[in-house]
Amino acid sequence: MTCAFFRFVLLIGAAATLAAGAVQHPLAANVTIRRDNYGVPHILAKSEEAAAFGMGWAQAEDHCIEIARRFVGSRGDQAKYLGGSPDSDFFVKRYGVYSRSKANFSKLSPVLQAMMTAYADAFNLYVETHREDLPSWIPKFDAIDVVAQGRAQITRFAFPRAVIDTIVKKYPESGGVASIAPPREELPWGSNMWAIAPSRSKSGHAMLLGNPHQPWAALYWEAQITVPGKINFFGGTFVGSPVLTTGFNEHLGWTHTVNYPDLDDIYVLNRDPEHTDHYIYDGKSMPLSKSSIDVEVRQPDGTLKTVTRTYEDTHLGPVVHHTKDRVFALKSATLAASEYAEEWYALSKASNWNEFHSILKRNEIPMFNLTYADAAGNIFYLWNGTVPKRIDDGTDYRFEVPGDPKHVWTSLHSTDELPQLFDPKGGYVQNCNAPPWWTSLTDPLDPSKYPSYFEPGRPLSLRTMMSLRLLESQPKLSLADIQRLKFDPHVLLADRVKPDLLAAIRAVQPRNPVLTRAAAILDAWDNTSAAKSRGAALFLRFWETYSHAVPQPYARPWSQRNATSTPVGLSEPRVALDHLEKAMDWMRTNYGSEDAVYGDIYRIRLGDVDLPADGTDGIYGSFHVLQYARAKDGKYVAGTVDPEKPFAGGGDGWIMTIEFAKPVTAYSLLAYGETSDPKSRHSTDQARLFADHQFKPVRFYERDIQSHLERKYHPGE
Repeated sequence: MTCAFFRFVLLIGAAATLAAGAVQHPLAANVTIRRDNYGVPHILAKSEEAAAFGMGWAQAEDHCIEIARRFVGSRGDQAKYLGGSPDSDFFVKRYGVYSRSKANFSKLSPVLQAMMTAYADAFNLYVETHREDLPSWIPKFDAIDVVAQGRAQITRFAFPRAVIDTIVKKYPESGGVASIAPPREELPWGSNMWAIAPSRSKSGHAMLLGNPHQPWAALYWEAQITVPGKINFFGGTFVGSPVLTTGFNEHLGWTHTVNYPDLDDIYVLNRDPEHTDHYIYDGKSMPLSKSSIDVEVRQPDGTLKTVTRTYEDTHLGPVVHHTKDRVFALKSATLAASEYAEEWYALSKASNWNEFHSILKRNEIPMFNLTYADAAGNIFYLWNGTVPKRIDDGTDYRFEVPGDPKHVWTSLHSTDELPQLFDPKGGYVQNCNAPPWWTSLTDPLDPSKYPSYFEPGRPLSLRTMMSLRLLESQPKLSLADIQRLKFDPHVLLADRVKPDLLAAIRAVQPRNPVLTRAAAILDAWDNTSAAKSRGAALFLRFWETYSHAVPQPYARPWSQRNATSTPVGLSEPRVALDHLEKAMDWMRTNYGSEDAVYGDIYRIRLGDVDLPADGTDGIYGSFHVLQYARAKDGKYVAGTVDPEKPFAGGGDGWIMTIEFAKPVTAYSLLAYGETSDPKSRHSTDQARLFADHQFKPVRFYERDIQSHLERKYHPGE
């Protein structure tokens, strides 16, 4: 009775503390956020709805202002609240990011609907209780805003920007009704992922490497969600979502890389010469419908100005471009998708391969390669996508498509029809944004067995070749090996072209002292972008200018017949030497020495932290990918270039390695920390780990969470 009495007193005390210190919400007492010593939240809740409430509060603590920006942007109200160009708002409204989210909300299960609502409620509560510390422009949000933010992320990846750009160049615009200008991204997208079978594992357990490459400003965020009897999952997501999109539970895990399925077709339709506001389809004249979109733009004096643009639509979809004689209409599987968050969430609750595979067959996630591993020792690769089922008659669906009934698709390929590998004999699967055919050197997939429009003509990247080389470098791997190889700084491009470059220098008569000095630097260079390397910065500068100066920089371009040994050599050695001389001068002028140390030029900067970096862009054949922006002092920086602006640079940011032993062993690393709050040590506390190629243990089990607990609280306290 005494113990029961004390439990009663503790419960009353906890409730009183919550009531005294916060604005009330009925879900707050049903979720506890436990922050570990790196600030990672482990969310323990009595219901899935309460867990989503905890996610909303914890993400608001870490990235409130950025999430608010994303929410208003997903409404098409960015210019209304923040000013600037209305182009992105017109894009959002034109393609129904918010309106489609609202229309499809009822398709989500009651659980997901409740989770989206709870997340928004928690975010609003955080803003309400911290109003004096936050910008006054942040409005209230609801569940539709949360769904729309997820739709905006999918559209960011999958929208056919490059296709529209190509069509606009091929068919110059003639004026009239507005064409849409897709927003641009500063950095290419990419990622690495591996799954290792027990046959290739030193421990006999399956292992997984997740290594997404995104702009650091995209803000990955990691957490654990635990609802006893429902879910226990650790993973990551972009901020603004209550659903983790990659990670692991006790039984299995998966990760993604960006792939390039053709999810959209742009149909070219001839205008009716007798009625220019009509187009011809299947021999019939059909009217173009017009719609006007209004965007409010905040002016420097704080007033709002309404900007209106008018667009055209066809029965196939929106007109993305037009000329005097033609209209180009978009039919999109990307825009039609609605339940991808549902599928990700269901995957996180799967307990074995059969359950996981059954959920994948829903085919709701519009794109992304997927790599999987589990405690039973299975590994799996899927080239995933909601890919339209087209007539395969030689039509090149990458560009404009004839606007006739036979080319207008009406269904999607099933998951079973997509390229995939389950438990291959080679003992691994990998993908670094390459086409699926080279997932394993031992177990290649035959593209002739699939439709010709499944990633046609895309070459194997140097980064993927480096990935395969690392995997084939030793017969078996440990988790520590995977972590070491993840940070391998080798630059495969140097192996391919440096011999020709050095041979060209030695052939110069009379000898050129600048080139002789360059040869000495490059000959001594170890072909890595290690922080202490001398020669890497010179080589990268040379290649950057030379490769853009000639139509084809390689003596032997990439060919499918020699997929892993090409490209190789220099197509124009004399031009290359000219650019090498210029690179030598550039290095002297900017950094005082032609062989300046790589880490003196390339830096990781987060707040007051300033560390030497290594790694370079994957286009150079680096598995350790880091991309930089140039700072005012001439250094190349990943992280903080301007304290008033989002992070610059990208590439390796969030990394996770998992071994499905008993218990599961996992390590992760979030280079820019769990929070963007500069007052928190967790905004910089993983930067040194990242620079030193070290990982932090994932605190997945209760005993580890409790022994590394920094803070424990209810939302709103």
